[in-house]
Amino acid sequence: MTGPLVTVVVLNYNGGERIPGVLASLAAQDLPDGQMAVWVVDNASGDGSLELLRRDFPWVRTIANPTNDGFAGGNNVALREIDTPFVALLNDDAYPATDWLRRLLEPMQQPEAERVAAVSAKIVFLPRFLPVELATPGFVPGTLDSRELGVRVYRVTVDGREVTDQVLWDRVAYGPEGEGPGRFRWTRPAGMLLVPVEPGSGGDAGPRRLGLRLAAEAAKPVELTWPGGGTTVKAGSDPADVEVEVAGDGGLVDVLNNAGSMVFRDGYGADRAYQELDRGQYQRPEEVFAFCGGSVLLRTEALREAGIFDQDFFLYYEDTDLSWRLRALGWAIRYQPEAVVRHIHSASSVEWSPLFVFHTDRNRLLMLTKNARAGLAVREVLRYPLTTVSLALREVARSRHTRRRPPLRPTLLRLRVLGSYLRLLPKMLVRRVRLAARARVDRRHLERWLVLR
Repeated sequence: MTGPLVTVVVLNYNGGERIPGVLASLAAQDLPDGQMAVWVVDNASGDGSLELLRRDFPWVRTIANPTNDGFAGGNNVALREIDTPFVALLNDDAYPATDWLRRLLEPMQQPEAERVAAVSAKIVFLPRFLPVELATPGFVPGTLDSRELGVRVYRVTVDGREVTDQVLWDRVAYGPEGEGPGRFRWTRPAGMLLVPVEPGSGGDAGPRRLGLRLAAEAAKPVELTWPGGGTTVKAGSDPADVEVEVAGDGGLVDVLNNAGSMVFRDGYGADRAYQELDRGQYQRPEEVFAFCGGSVLLRTEALREAGIFDQDFFLYYEDTDLSWRLRALGWAIRYQPEAVVRHIHSASSVEWSPLFVFHTDRNRLLMLTKNARAGLAVREVLRYPLTTVSLALREVARSRHTRRRPPLRPTLLRLRVLGSYLRLLPKMLVRRVRLAARARVDRRHLERWLVLR
């Protein structure tokens, strides 16, 4: 064979601080010389990273995209030109192990692998995390809010450095509320807080100082426990900072970001294994419904048949949409746990930001409209405006109780989602008809992959 076997495409957007480390990891891949080409698509960065790439990485082909076309459009710039048998996609905030690419190629080169379209890597969060168990007396605010709540957390620090946005909250807290300095999360009465610990902040012996800004409905104790230690602090009705010394012989853990992707029966996509502690429970290679576009190997032949990313998605769900299309054409998708990438949490886009919520909400509806059985698609599309009205009425009722003005931004954002979805609906219906005409696997059969929550 002449020429490379695989092209690695890295999509860069203002990643000047991150991209040198990513490219250094690619340069260290243990593939024979000449088998790998590396392309970087710069998505109209404004931080000087394009100049950095051209100056310091002459062995990389740099493609300057004049506009920021998101994950879908940016990667498509390269995917339209790929002529190698395989193409690997890698985020500009993901650092692959030295055997990452070789391990991704292995399932593609097995006997009877001709119809394997994609191999998804095992993605682990970077850095490692200190697991902190939180327990406090719970309460239910009232009929307008039936959640069982613990305390409000405004800020988390490690050795004086704020890490609030990098904390993994899903195992202990609800979504963020408020704005600016008053932004906080309500915790549940008990759960695990996963606090990132950068190398050098105490190393594997744990952070020296863990800081929390806490408040509650009334003064009450908050029990904190970590590997090898624990303490009890007090939360009052006003936000106040507490700081505890954390010592021990270790206790830092790896936390999983993605072990292949899945779709629930209500049409929501999800990372398999998201925020689970890595105890080796996902070390078996297996078939999965969808791949994660942040680290995946794709067969070029499969892309020529199914098409590339849908650029109308811009960000989020574009990889699940492509996976669904590939499966409708009879292609398989595998998960390879030996191919490991370490990913910085929300380095490129902030989770729960308006950008994140807009695209995840809208693109889920677009994906279902294109790919799902009509009953599921119609049900979820109709549910969205009904939920929007319900949430708005709940906020109005809550405002009467609290005598505060109801927040308008969440409702306006959901209305923007609906408007954008309706604008794109005619396109999606045309694509739905075309996909159905080419499908080898019917939609009802594919929905057997969808899982219960």
